[in-house]
Amino acid sequence: MHRYIIKRLLMLIPVLLGVAFIIYAIMNVAEGDPVYQVAGPDATEEQLDALREEMGLNGSLLERYFRYIFKLLRGDLGTSYVSKMDVMQLYLQRLPNTLKLASVAMIVAVVISVPLGIVAAVNQNSIKDTVSMILALLGLSMPNFWLGLLLMLLFSLKLGWFPSGGAEGLRSVVLPAVTVGVGLAALLTRTTRSSMLDVLRQDYLRTARAKGVSEKRVVFHHALRNALIPIITIFGVQFSNVLGGSVLAETVFAWPGVGRLVVDAIDQRDIPTVTGALIMTTMLVTIVNLIVDIVYAYVDPRIKAQYTK
Repeated sequence: MHRYIIKRLLMLIPVLLGVAFIIYAIMNVAEGDPVYQVAGPDATEEQLDALREEMGLNGSLLERYFRYIFKLLRGDLGTSYVSKMDVMQLYLQRLPNTLKLASVAMIVAVVISVPLGIVAAVNQNSIKDTVSMILALLGLSMPNFWLGLLLMLLFSLKLGWFPSGGAEGLRSVVLPAVTVGVGLAALLTRTTRSSMLDVLRQDYLRTARAKGVSEKRVVFHHALRNALIPIITIFGVQFSNVLGGSVLAETVFAWPGVGRLVVDAIDQRDIPTVTGALIMTTMLVTIVNLIVDIVYAYVDPRIKAQYTK
């Protein structure tokens, strides 16, 4: 297991360097010279050259990229053109809010989807199955911003149970988390149902029933455990997507997360903030994917056996 983890970590290095280069290159070919944005319209050519040298914008793209990577290894993502703050500090200020939203949204999604998917699979082609799939289809079809506005109108303006925006206390995370979680739950419900149906048809479950094992134990102990691999895969992918920023939900509820930070920085042409936030989010997503792969081994003994060879 340790050899597998070390191997995966080493494999992440070229991936992260490649993704970082793509992000850096795209941001550096964006229209306009950021030096003019920082210096202002009255700067002389000598001042512009000096500022370009100070900002590390001189030299070829590869030279600038490697200078950026060496600074990144020291935790330096540059300075925001707009707020004049350190980009790493800006990112770390927003990251806890993103992690909070992503975690609560995934809890909401799992609480809704796994029981619903199991019920649909166990009662295939029944009214329960039909209702579950209709609910999942509605969740997939419903735009996040529209659901968020409806929840805000009902629970904030009408009932006054939750705040309509901001990140003050636990109550403020409920509506954005439900908004994001409902969409995730729809996909997880369909995945859970499909995975459970495949497992429930296996011969070893019929053998377990024939030996007198209760249906509850057959479903939850034998079937669900073996159906978890696809569910964990979708869970990891969706969690990574939320970490990347639920921009619509964050905009509707004025949630100060990483996604909103990136959108605001794009509007303001704050290139260091956009570049740094995207690269750090990429690193975070790759770490989440690595954790998901490791979880596989503890869920499926066959995978663990492959790792220990």
